Amino acid sequence: MHFFLRLGLNLIKMSNLTLFVSTIVFTFFCTVTIYLIEPTTFNSLLNAFYFVLTTFTTVGYGDFSPVTTAGKLFSIFMYLFGIGLVGIVLGKIIDELYQSRSHHYYRLE
Repeated sequence: MHFFLRLGLNLIKMSNLTLFVSTIVFTFFCTVTIYLIEPTTFNSLLNAFYFVLTTFTTVGYGDFSPVTTAGKLFSIFMYLFGIGLVGIVLGKIIDELYQSRSHHYYRLE
């Protein structure tokens, strides 16, 4: 538990560019990995990418799901880190919008 707390705090402290690049790299890594683990389920990189994004955003339509043990274990890894990463990225975006808006508001007074 302490590991996840430290990891989350370090991600929050990252610069926006570093977090953006980390998110892109992690998404690409998950897409390629699930594609290689489950070639019959995810028969194209587009299907694998679609599965990764629906998993990260917790939409999960259910049209694709891993069937092998390795695929299921990797999906658990994706849930744990991907959903948290999306939450941190969205939090940073909202914070930037709020900071920009409040700076603009107070400058007008």
